Amino acid sequence: MTVVHMIGNAHIDPIWLWPWQAGVDEALGTFRSAADRCDEYPEFIFTRGEAWLYRWVERLDPDLFERVRGLVRRGQWHVTGGQFVQPDSNLPTEAGWRRQIEHGRRYFRERFGVVPRVAYQVDSFGHPATLPDILADEGYVGFVFHRPSPQQQPLPAQTFRWRGPKGGEVVGFRIVPSYTFYEEDLYERIMMAVEASGDLGHTMCFYGVGNHGGGPTKAQIEYILEHRDAWEGIELRFSTPEAFFEAVAGERERLPVVTEELQHTFPGCYSVMHDIKQRQRRTEHLLEASRGAVERLVREPSRARELGGRLEAAWEDLLLTEFHDVLAGTAAPQCWGAVRAMQGRAQIAGEEVVLEATRLWARRQLPPVNAHQLVVVNLDAAPWEGYVEAEPWLDFQPWGDRWLSDPDGRPVDVQRVQPGAPGATRVVFPVELAPTSGLQLLVRDGPAPGKEVRTDLAVAEGYLENAHLRVEVGGSGVVGLSSRGRPLLEGIGLHLRADHTDTWTFHTDRFEEPVEAELGGLRWAIEESGPLRARLRAEGWLGRSRVRWTLSLHRGDPRLHMRLEVLFAERFRALQMPIHLAGAVRRWTDGQAGGAVERTPGPVEWPVQGWSRVELEGAQLALVTQDAYSLSLHGARWQWTLLRSPKMAWMGQDPEVYGGRDDHTDQGEHTFEFCLWVGDALGDEELHVAARQQALPPVVLDRYEGMGRPL
Repeated sequence: MTVVHMIGNAHIDPIWLWPWQAGVDEALGTFRSAADRCDEYPEFIFTRGEAWLYRWVERLDPDLFERVRGLVRRGQWHVTGGQFVQPDSNLPTEAGWRRQIEHGRRYFRERFGVVPRVAYQVDSFGHPATLPDILADEGYVGFVFHRPSPQQQPLPAQTFRWRGPKGGEVVGFRIVPSYTFYEEDLYERIMMAVEASGDLGHTMCFYGVGNHGGGPTKAQIEYILEHRDAWEGIELRFSTPEAFFEAVAGERERLPVVTEELQHTFPGCYSVMHDIKQRQRRTEHLLEASRGAVERLVREPSRARELGGRLEAAWEDLLLTEFHDVLAGTAAPQCWGAVRAMQGRAQIAGEEVVLEATRLWARRQLPPVNAHQLVVVNLDAAPWEGYVEAEPWLDFQPWGDRWLSDPDGRPVDVQRVQPGAPGATRVVFPVELAPTSGLQLLVRDGPAPGKEVRTDLAVAEGYLENAHLRVEVGGSGVVGLSSRGRPLLEGIGLHLRADHTDTWTFHTDRFEEPVEAELGGLRWAIEESGPLRARLRAEGWLGRSRVRWTLSLHRGDPRLHMRLEVLFAERFRALQMPIHLAGAVRRWTDGQAGGAVERTPGPVEWPVQGWSRVELEGAQLALVTQDAYSLSLHGARWQWTLLRSPKMAWMGQDPEVYGGRDDHTDQGEHTFEFCLWVGDALGDEELHVAARQQALPPVVLDRYEGMGRPL
């Protein structure tokens, strides 16, 4: 006997081919329709997740919301998932994933007295290997998904134990054939679900009109009632995902174990709409650091609660913009203005909280000094060591013979560099900071003590060098990198590859069209020559796009910092950065939310989060970035996809009414920060910290008391 758990649902995309306001309207209509079906058919059960939808129904139609609460108590309306929305699985930070769960579950617990234990990601475009660790740690027992399909990634069974790299485990279930259905006759999809279930004795079959809401139709419900025992050995049962997982819990030990990530679905989504992804990830790191700053720097309980409340509201903006059709970059043009506004509102809220927390701490903690001060605060939970830039305001006066010292008068090495605007002064100096701590430096007048600033930097128009690295440049970009005489890279370049795939890249897992243009003809100029930082800069054209490339080495640091600024103006082309390794790759590991995954090299495109590491003979190289999210490693080519330019929300065909107007993705200005790190043993946690701190370097306060300011 196979029990087919019939899951009545209505997939709702709050933002996709319509703006968020239309998502609210579709939620209202769907909730009313589903409540009516529950009243008309006492055996019918409706399954619905996503706290964001419930919250709008509660605000706009309290009577309908009370009907839903009554149906939940009656057992006809099942709350599933526990998330705020169904996010993209690959791109949110670990903090973002945990906030999805925390905010969603809190809402459902407060309004309905339930805490869902089945994660529900039926429409998201692939899932990282680390997700089971996060879900299990949050108390989940089951995970329902549809993508990747069996054609994209075969699995040993429809129902399996999905185990993460850290040992966390949930029972996974892949929906066959889909989570939405518009027809009245359910026979074919029921039989497909039964066939996929093997000999487990239980499966789920999803039905109901979806995408823009809707829900199960009367005809579908009546079909189930009429056919519940129509086929020998099959029972149709109105049910819920949680009831299914409870039914198979006793079979857990005989379920196959899957340890790999669940990809590849629509690899174009890993890179398209770069600015949305970049703002999302950097702001998630900002809000998480802000929370730590409030906890550790703000002493007054009432102020801490007020700041914490502002961060909670900011997170809810970001949790909506984590939605898979937003963060994956596949929404329609009319959606993006509101998305950017929500992300910006969250960013400003985080910046305001950081400002208040650090200034409150400085006023309370720092000794009064009648002098111009630079105060540097590390918001991260790990120590911070490196070089900081600051622009102390000197009232249009030149730096002259000023110098930096600690409060006890010990000199701090300093290098002047180009400021952001004429009339300002910018300096670079080294800093070491404990976790969530600050350092007070003084801007002093008069001749500095006779201390020679040591350096290991050398720079010319063709190379950068320190004691650890030598970087050689030429017309095509970086043409060589070595460490203590050992070649590691043969080059880093940029090229434009033809890309006529749709916005999602539905039908392939790689980018194989020909390269149409390569960056060349660069002339490098020395921008800084030490003693603390040496810098080269080149500007040029690639296709119709303007490129500025900056390379920086710091004293004593085995890391090359690269900054790419691109004014992108391509159509149906992808911007890629191939890194040509000087040796065979022994091992390849990529960062993911809350961990890492080891991968097998090949031409396939993969999502990445924070960093990628390759191991060569005798050395490891890691590229750390918060600004690029898609890569492949094929032979000695470690290639990053940075930008794409299909039409927005384009599935490969034109609309019925088409006047020739097209909106292409990723047009305009984009900035990428990369840190190429060379070492003998670069650990996963070390790289996670580096990526996090790249997103949020120390905060600098330009501070003075009394009359000790510049005059």
